[in-house]
Amino acid sequence: MCGSEQACESKSNGNGNGNGNGGALKLRVDVVDSWHKQWPSVLDTIGTQGRREHLMVDADGWLSARQCLLVAFDREQRMAGHLVFRIQPRSNSGANSTRPIVEAKLDDVGITPGFSEGEVRALLLDAAAKKARSLRCRKLVGFDA
Repeated sequence: MCGSEQACESKSNGNGNGNGNGGALKLRVDVVDSWHKQWPSVLDTIGTQGRREHLMVDADGWLSARQCLLVAFDREQRMAGHLVFRIQPRSNSGANSTRPIVEAKLDDVGITPGFSEGEVRALLLDAAAKKARSLRCRKLVGFDA
């Protein structure tokens, strides 16, 4: 699984921007929250990209416990992209209607200019789907977009 503090590989031209067709660019996908050492820089980067409104961050700077923020970093700790989803219970009208269904809903995906959008997006979506399943989410909403 590509998760917190775990290295994942994405193809690139080896020059660090992820836009080529050769070598391997190693990207690490971390689950980032208010305790992560790069939280301030991640928030700044997401804000610079004009995507801050997708994060549920309170006035004190804490990310909501219902949201998961996954960030892809390259070897130089540059942010290649981010993905944020929220988990929420939904009523279950099926046979086992006493247990609500927990779903993961994609809120945002942003790729930093200079990185391969398709590759970073695929890496983040895969890591997010695995993270959502580890949180026992039974339904993924918007993950195929």
